[in-house]
Amino acid sequence: MTRSLWEALAEVPDRRDARGRQYAIQSLLGLSLAAMLAGADDLRAIFRWARRLRPEALALFGIDHGRAPAHATYHYFFQALDADALAAALGAWAQDGGPLGHIAIDGKSLRGSRRLDCAALHGLSAFTTRLEAVVGALAVAPDANEITAALTLLKGLPLDGAIITGDAIFTQREICRHIRDQRGHYLFVVKANQPELLADIKSAFGDDSPLSRAAA
Repeated sequence: MTRSLWEALAEVPDRRDARGRQYAIQSLLGLSLAAMLAGADDLRAIFRWARRLRPEALALFGIDHGRAPAHATYHYFFQALDADALAAALGAWAQDGGPLGHIAIDGKSLRGSRRLDCAALHGLSAFTTRLEAVVGALAVAPDANEITAALTLLKGLPLDGAIITGDAIFTQREICRHIRDQRGHYLFVVKANQPELLADIKSAFGDDSPLSRAAA
């Protein structure tokens, strides 16, 4: 890696006002990531994990006064955090400037994110098999769709020589055109949501098409 993860975390924009910056964004993100790797799965668990650290351990996270952040600090911090910017910073760090190879794009609703009358959080991510890591992710608004989000996500990735795969929803002219313009390649599923394209494929391949054999 040309940069450390610590350096990458410093590139995430800090949207907190001056009164809320008692702890640096690197420190809070670093503590949260370390706690999650240790098994913490919510803010309270992150808070408890960090609270058990000795002063010398906290100093490694840039906290030199020996006091771990309070639970409310994490709450307000993550409320203000630009999640898309964090995903972009982590993705750029994981890429390290090398080719991405196979990139699989997929959308998923975040389990357990539904609250009262609010819809579950839905995200779109790009996973590269060469790095075995997510190199890009975007939150999809309830009134938006994955097609627009996929185009935005792909525009932030180096696609030269890469092979992008995805479900039938991504079989769209604009997405395919952008991939080719960036000297990438694509392999998307074609289903009944594209009836004309499906019929053209069946006609072009004739008897060799599995569509023709299925019909027979």
